[in-house]
Amino acid sequence: MHPAMKSVLLALLLTPLAALSVAATPAILGVAGNLAYETSDFMKETIQAVHKSPPRDWQMQSGAMGVNAKWETNKSLPWFIEDQRFGGDYVAAGLAFGNKDEVRWGLKVLEWGFAHMDADGMFNHHDCYHSAAFFVETTAHALLLIEASPVRSEFADEVNTLKPKLLAAARWMVRPDVYALVWSGRKPANSKLPGCPPELPYAHRRYLDAAALGEAGVLCHDRDLIEKSIAFIRNGIAFQRPDGVNPEKGGYDSHYQALGLGYACIYYQMVADDALRTEMKPMLDKAFAWLLTRIKSDGTVEVAGNTRTGLGQETTRSGKSKGIDYRHFVRSLSHWAQLTENPELVVTARRIYEADQKLKAP
Repeated sequence: MHPAMKSVLLALLLTPLAALSVAATPAILGVAGNLAYETSDFMKETIQAVHKSPPRDWQMQSGAMGVNAKWETNKSLPWFIEDQRFGGDYVAAGLAFGNKDEVRWGLKVLEWGFAHMDADGMFNHHDCYHSAAFFVETTAHALLLIEASPVRSEFADEVNTLKPKLLAAARWMVRPDVYALVWSGRKPANSKLPGCPPELPYAHRRYLDAAALGEAGVLCHDRDLIEKSIAFIRNGIAFQRPDGVNPEKGGYDSHYQALGLGYACIYYQMVADDALRTEMKPMLDKAFAWLLTRIKSDGTVEVAGNTRTGLGQETTRSGKSKGIDYRHFVRSLSHWAQLTENPELVVTARRIYEADQKLKAP
């Protein structure tokens, strides 16, 4: 590569989000653009701030997270592979803050997950497909970021060890019998698949699955996975209501709208080609326009009318009522700000973050 081009790419990677949002040049697309976003000043001050360093005793820990740490000591309890998705958060934060031990810890968390995968790529527990989608997406995302980063050679062995395992999990997701069960509710005869409820009523899962398969396809150079991901994107676009709502269980839900848009932005930047971005942009514009109507002037989020969160409609696996996770709003709005060079969205995202900090204050 020409030295001048290297200098341009390095400058782009080091440009903070606020600068990217108002720059005269087009927003960066591809993995390099996402690395610039994940390591931006804005992200370090907000989303990544939670993971500035790994646990003090991370080298002594197994890597199990959340319910999986409890399952290690009591196998009668349930475990879910999605709890290992936080490994990807640690990798991204480690790259943002230049903390290699944090990257190592994040990879250890991901490695724990694959150590509990069946030979065919399945994670054998209830709701295994949806749970796996979270884990496949975060792993592919983390490994793509590492490969685009200045420390790629240092972590090449770890990345190359995880790639075939990730590919097995992603290919399990698109296996015909798995797809038939999850997306139509038809369980093939003699199937040994654990309980996997149909995904049909949930818009956000279309973008989660697309991101998981698409990122894995980009990372592993698997065109079939990318083609499958395109089908999910187009299904999601068709599923959107004229008012911009991406439906959840027949209505709207601000929390899940923000979550799904976060995955759609990742896909738009890291997987989609120009033609597919052209198809996606009207959906994204309408969806974000609707989401902004749910943000109050003080940065808090309106939950009235939500179908799933904020009003005790559903409970988590731990039995708690599902609430609003403000991080999804901060992440999706700030990411779309980078992609559309809209500094006003950065201001809104920061206001939401500050409102969340006030709500969490003792």
